[in-house]
Amino acid sequence: MTPRPSPAENRPLRAHTTPEQWDELRLAFHRSLLADTPLSSLAQNIDGCAWNVEGPEEKPSAYIDLSHQELLLRLRARNLPPILIDHLADILRGTLAFDESFGAMVEIANKAEARTDPVQRNLERLGIPPDFPTELCCFTPGTHQFCTREGLVKLIDFLMFSRSASRQVIVGGEFRDLLNAIVHIDEATLARLLPFRLKTTGLHLVEAIGLLVRPLGIEERVMLARSPASTPVELKQQVARRVDYFQDQTAHLRQSLKSGMPLPRLVVSLDDLSVESAVAALLAPHLAPLRTVESPKPPRPSLLQRLFLRRG
Repeated sequence: MTPRPSPAENRPLRAHTTPEQWDELRLAFHRSLLADTPLSSLAQNIDGCAWNVEGPEEKPSAYIDLSHQELLLRLRARNLPPILIDHLADILRGTLAFDESFGAMVEIANKAEARTDPVQRNLERLGIPPDFPTELCCFTPGTHQFCTREGLVKLIDFLMFSRSASRQVIVGGEFRDLLNAIVHIDEATLARLLPFRLKTTGLHLVEAIGLLVRPLGIEERVMLARSPASTPVELKQQVARRVDYFQDQTAHLRQSLKSGMPLPRLVVSLDDLSVESAVAALLAPHLAPLRTVESPKPPRPSLLQRLFLRRG
């Protein structure tokens, strides 16, 4: 008969992270902007790390309030191995390496990775200009007012403030959302806050106008499409500012129309018929062919002048 394994042989691997190390990490992460980011996403940015436990609650914020003993009990209750404490610690430690927002940095072995700035790197990767005006971002009025008050004129100003704000300043909402979206390339959140087109790079005029239209009700969208003349003055001004910023794209769209491309085809990336129709109506006046200024023609001679010229 084959001998049964002893209980010790069935026991999962012990965690190497000590209670002191865990306390240092979890307390440091309380000041992180990334506390509510999925652990699976954080792990993707750190070499050799993974988090395979599924569930919407799998975020650092679900664990950093627990002591080492409480964390062990939580894992045991969920039938998860204690070794997950080490995986969790590696993810928190690696994330703190580039989350310099509130100091209390935890030293990591790979210092080269720590010097890499994921914000600058991913802005370049996504083709998003750092000097994009915050005025044209899809923020709430409160966030826009804060940007004006603090002089956060460009997108990079906004992101750097989100990372380097004082420990006494609670940074959340759109500050945290946009920073996380850049760091972890969350395209859905980027498209909610910036004129970003999914599965592409760069920022786009059509999406910029779409961000103005999407908050409107369906009846307002239909009214804009059917009666562009009824467009509120403030909305016209907002459209004009975006057209002015995306001058190259405006010229390209105008040339596409001139070449025979129907206007509805130019806005299909918005993937919503009511939004597309309203955006097309708002863009149409800006895409009309530019009129060339002709030299004034000399006035036609009067009848007496013509008779005089003939006699002469």
